[in-house]
Amino acid sequence: MYATRNDLEARFGEGELQQLEMMQSVGNSIEEALQDASEEIDSYIAVRYTLPLPSIPSTLKRVACNIARYRLYFQQPIEEVENRYKAEIDFLKRVADGKAVLNILNAQNEVTEEKPVNAPSTLPIGSTYRGGVFGDDVLSMMPSIK
Repeated sequence: MYATRNDLEARFGEGELQQLEMMQSVGNSIEEALQDASEEIDSYIAVRYTLPLPSIPSTLKRVACNIARYRLYFQQPIEEVENRYKAEIDFLKRVADGKAVLNILNAQNEVTEEKPVNAPSTLPIGSTYRGGVFGDDVLSMMPSIK
């Protein structure tokens, strides 16, 4: 999981968590909400990153806390909770689309790479073409504009 009960308490206070727990009918509601949030996050970031992640960036802890909080307000979330949830989902969509990145550190304390982008399947075997309409040799023959 990307966040714990302690992370929720640190962000939203113990009082709010106790109120949310009293509204639930299930005993482990907070743990279930955190698990659901983690699974929802995974469904977006698995597009760009290999799971499980080598380390959890603080960004994902924040996202997990906001999603779990939204899930705990199962009847009628207040506007602030709903807006935070929507903002986190928008962020996860941007990560999945490659418009945002996660700073994930590996065992050597270096930022990890995203999944490698595969070449189009229509290329002949052994081709290393990665994009562009013209190769460097054609572009070098073109006059430059200055």
